[in-house]
Amino acid sequence: MDLKSCKRVFWKGLQLGLAAFLVTGAVVTVEAADQATPAPAVATAEAAPAVEAAPAPAEPGDARLGELYFTGGKRFASGAPPCISCHSASVGALGGGVLGPNLTKVYADESKNPLINSAWINNPSTPVMGTVFSNRPVSDDEVGHLRAFFAKQSQGNVAPSSTGTFTIVGIGGFIGILILFNIIWSGRYRNRNKGTAHDALWRNYGGKGGR
Repeated sequence: MDLKSCKRVFWKGLQLGLAAFLVTGAVVTVEAADQATPAPAVATAEAAPAVEAAPAPAEPGDARLGELYFTGGKRFASGAPPCISCHSASVGALGGGVLGPNLTKVYADESKNPLINSAWINNPSTPVMGTVFSNRPVSDDEVGHLRAFFAKQSQGNVAPSSTGTFTIVGIGGFIGILILFNIIWSGRYRNRNKGTAHDALWRNYGGKGGR
């Protein structure tokens, strides 16, 4: 193997290592953010008020199913997009969308709690959401699971925004993909023109012949 070939192998190996580093870093960042997502807070005996308040009525839905509907882990029967596309609720490694409000405390908000129902969500006159869900409505059962999920989330704290983490992961992954494409396709032009008249013209007139 000549020096030129060694340099080419070394450079491609360096690029591959950098790409692997960026992709691995992105995965580790996502996992770290997921582990850092705060769990719903549980009231301690010391923090209990002197007079115990009456417990809120339990939601009949399944909070776990509600979380899956919210994050997109389970599709709505109508094919409607998951809530996390526009909203966040202190769940998920990268948070959620920022088009709509944060819904972590929506269940505890007396002015917004009644709006968690299929009639309002599917209403064509509802701002933003009505355009989407009037064509692909969610069912009462699906909203019931979402209500149970929001009831659970309202007991915890609002997680900080993950916009910075999302940006870093996106940039790192994009650069890693570009490097991988460069490694895969870098020799295509050279191999295609090697030994042709085009290659000879470039070499004869001081070009590099696609190398």
